[in-house]
Amino acid sequence: MENGYILMLEADAQDRELSSEYFKARKISHDFLNYSNEVMTFLNRKLIDNQALPKVIILSLHSAPETGLFVLQEIKYSDYFNHIPVVILGENTHEEMVKRCYSEGANTFINKPFSGEEESKKINLFLDYWFGVAELSGPKMVAATA
Repeated sequence: MENGYILMLEADAQDRELSSEYFKARKISHDFLNYSNEVMTFLNRKLIDNQALPKVIILSLHSAPETGLFVLQEIKYSDYFNHIPVVILGENTHEEMVKRCYSEGANTFINKPFSGEEESKKINLFLDYWFGVAELSGPKMVAATA
């Protein structure tokens, strides 16, 4: 039985592999995208094909060709996807950027940990919160327009 579904934008193969191990251990379905310009196409394809949308989207702030902030804005401005919680991952991010991400609709901002112990703790706390504490909505139904 699956315990949720995460979409993660992360270009770093090592970070994807590590995240995948944690997701699999919790039986959380997941998809990874390497490039920011793939996210909206991926979500739109899910919608068109009537497939489950992710319960949480994780965006690396330092993605390419556009930043995670740009993708966050696209998601939050979409009537179809703005209900999905978005988590931004940064590295040594300045407070002003963290504020900007929150003002654009990020639900959480996490600086990537640098030690194995801190990494394990943050990932487990993240998964405990989003898939054990938070109430996540199902697919948003949008009325068809004539």
